[in-house]
Amino acid sequence: MFGGAIMQIEQKSLFKFTPQIISNKLRHLFEESPNDDQAGLLTPQPAQQRQLFLKRAIKDKIKATFQLMPINNDGYPVNVTGNIAQLADTDRYLITNRNVSYIVNFDQIRYIANL
Repeated sequence: MFGGAIMQIEQKSLFKFTPQIISNKLRHLFEESPNDDQAGLLTPQPAQQRQLFLKRAIKDKIKATFQLMPINNDGYPVNVTGNIAQLADTDRYLITNRNVSYIVNFDQIRYIANL
């Protein structure tokens, strides 16, 4: 009888703490921390260097990392890794990775790095 009471208490404790355990494990998926949102600003590359890197990344289909600046002051810089393609003889580019696609102007690309 004594052993059964201990087992009952342990089960209640486990059920009591299960939501807390799950919450702690999954919290990072749902919360945005300021460090993850804002990319550290990299030194801007000259326009000619960015154009050469873009041509090479498009021609050779290289996966690269891009630092993108927002169109207006409401946003913040974003680091994106993916493939890039030029959209029909324009100054716009499509950057795609597994989950997200970005359409950006040339002026929004602040930095390009090859992986």
